[in-house]
This record gives sequence, structure tokens and C-alpha cells, in this order.
Amino acid sequence: MKWLTAGVCGVALLWLAGCTGQERIEIRVDGARATVELARTPEQRARGLMQRYQLDEGEGMLLVYPRPQTISLWMKDVPIPLDAAFFDEQGALVNIRSMIPDGGKRVYYSQAPALYALEMKQGWFARQGIGVGARLHLPRVIRAQ
Repeated sequence: MKWLTAGVCGVALLWLAGCTGQERIEIRVDGARATVELARTPEQRARGLMQRYQLDEGEGMLLVYPRPQTISLWMKDVPIPLDAAFFDEQGALVNIRSMIPDGGKRVYYSQAPALYALEMKQGWFARQGIGVGARLHLPRVIRAQ
């Protein structure tokens, strides 16, 4: 019976490591492509990238909000340094914040009302040459639930 418990724990650890079952889509920010998980519900946005220990280059999470607003993010239980880009309802990049793992002590805000927050591995936007005014391109209309 001990081997069964170890097997179940191993499967659980694989699931916790990133197999979330959340919808994934391909997006572009100007000419840069990324594969992102969608966080469209309040629960998905609150969970964000908690307990993720690895993000591959070009992978991230797109948080979708029900209306344009000042978005606030924190790094509670997120062990990977991230950059968050905030996009308005027309898909224009408002600002980017670099976020460090700190147990959720600091809160990071969009500088203007935004509809989307795109979290990527720290430095991804700079490596792609993406700055304020860049455009988010989605494969279809995506709304918060």
C-alpha cells in the first residue's frame, strides 16, 4: 500500500507543478508571441501564478478583468520574479512593473485603468523590445467571467 501512496503523491506533485487545466491561448504583443493561461474568474485571478516554480520563455498568464480599472497585483506565494504589463481596453500597453517574490508584502499597480494584466518571466518584455504603447493581439474576444 505504501507504493500506492507514493504514486498518488507523485501525481499530485506533478499537478501542483503547473498542470492546472486552465485554458491556454496564443497571443502576440506587437510581433512577440507567447502562450498564456487565461485567468478570467475572480478565483483564477486571485490564484494567479501562486506555487509556480518555473515558467518557460514565452509562457505566462493573462488576467482578464470585467471592466477597465486600476489593477493591483502582489507576489504572495509566487516564487518566480515576474514582469506584469497592463493593457487598456483597446489593447494598448499602459505600463510594465517588475515584481519580485516577497511573500506579498508589496502591491504593484497599473498607472491607468486597464482591462488586462499579462504576467511573464521577468525580463521577457525587455528582451522582446516591448514598451509603453505596444499592442496586445488576442485570437478572439476574451471576457472575464
